[in-house]
Amino acid sequence: MARSLTESEQQLISAMITSAKAADPSRFEAQEVWYQWRQELLGTLDRITVGASCECNKCPSVQLLLDGRVVPAGATQVILQAFISEGIVMLFIDDDVPSYLEIAPNPDVELDLPTQDALIF
Repeated sequence: MARSLTESEQQLISAMITSAKAADPSRFEAQEVWYQWRQELLGTLDRITVGASCECNKCPSVQLLLDGRVVPAGATQVILQAFISEGIVMLFIDDDVPSYLEIAPNPDVELDLPTQDALIF
C-alpha cells in the first residue's frame, strides 16, 4: 500500500537529487544540462509516494512510485550515489523519474534512514 514520503525521506531524496554524484558521470557532459535535469527531478517530488519496503529487514530502502504507480525499469537509468559512515545511499532514476531509494548498509549493520546531513558527496 502506498504512503506519502515522510519529511525525512523527502529531504534525503531532495539532497540526493541536488548533490549526489552519478555512477556514470558522462550521462550529461555540460553542467547546465545536469543542473536542468536535477531541477526537473526536484519538480517530481510532490508526485512521489512510497511503495514496497526492502525485505532484508536491515535497511530502510523503499520503492518510489510516481502518481501512485510503479516506475517501470527505464531504457535509461541514472544512479545517484552518496556515502554514509554505515554504507551507501543510491537513488535510482529510470527514464528521468526517481524509482528506488536504496540505503545499503555495510555488512552486519542495521540502520535507520540517514539524515541528509549524514550524506558524504
